[in-house]
Amino acid sequence: MIDGKARLVSEITCDGLGACVGECPQGAITVETREAAPYDERLTLDGLIPKGENTLKAHLKHLYEHSQTTFLNQALDYLKEHNHPIPEFKEKTMHSGCPGSAPRNLSRPAAGPVAADAPRDGLTSQLTQWPVQLHLISPMNPVFEKADLLIAADCTAFAMADFNQKYLPGKKLVIACPKLDQNQEVYLDKLTALIDEAQVNTITVMIMEVPCCGGLLRMAQKAAENASRKVPIKAVIVGVDGEVRKEAWV
Repeated sequence: MIDGKARLVSEITCDGLGACVGECPQGAITVETREAAPYDERLTLDGLIPKGENTLKAHLKHLYEHSQTTFLNQALDYLKEHNHPIPEFKEKTMHSGCPGSAPRNLSRPAAGPVAADAPRDGLTSQLTQWPVQLHLISPMNPVFEKADLLIAADCTAFAMADFNQKYLPGKKLVIACPKLDQNQEVYLDKLTALIDEAQVNTITVMIMEVPCCGGLLRMAQKAAENASRKVPIKAVIVGVDGEVRKEAWV
C-alpha cells in the first residue's frame, strides 16, 4: 500500500506460482498468462515516476534490499541522466520473510588454537550468524559490515575434519554450490553488494578440487571486478580426502 493505493512495485521476484491470489482479502489479484518481455529497468521507471516519489522510493528500496545491484545502478544512472531527485531509500527494515531465514547474530566465545591431538569433547560451533546459504543472506545484514568473509562450497565442511575450528573462527560464512544451485546470477549481485555496500574486509573462497567447484572462485573474482572497491581474495582448495591442496591469495 503506497499513498493509500495498492501498487505493483516490481515483477522481478514473481515466480508465476499464483499463491498470492488466494491470499488477497479483496480478490484484487489475478494471474495473467502472457509472453513476457525481458525486464527493462528504464521502461519500469518511465511508468513508476509519474506515480509519485513514494512509489519510486519503494521501488529503489525493493531493489536495494533484494541485492539487485545491476538494476539499482541502472535506475540511479537513469535518474541522474534525467536530473530527477533520488529519494532516500536505504533504510534497513526488519526481516519479513520465512522465519527460518531471519537474520540472527550468534554469540560465540573466542576460539583458541586447537592441537591436532586434542580431544573432541567440548568443541563448539564457530558459526556467528544465520542464515548462511547465499540465496538467503542479505548483504544489508549488519553482521557483514567490514567482516572477513568465508565463501565455502557446500561440500567443504563435510570433507574437512577441522573446518569449524581452523577456518571459520573470526569469519562470516556464506555457502553455495556452483554446480547445483539455481539462479546463480543473483549470487554475483549479492557478492558485489557485500564488497561495495557491506565493505567486507577480505574474502576467502574455499572450494573442492573437483573441476565444477571452480565456478565459485570465478564468481567471487568477477564480483570483485564489478565492485567499485578492491578486496583481497584467498583461494583454499580442498581435496576429496579433506586435506588442503593449496591455499594462496589470488
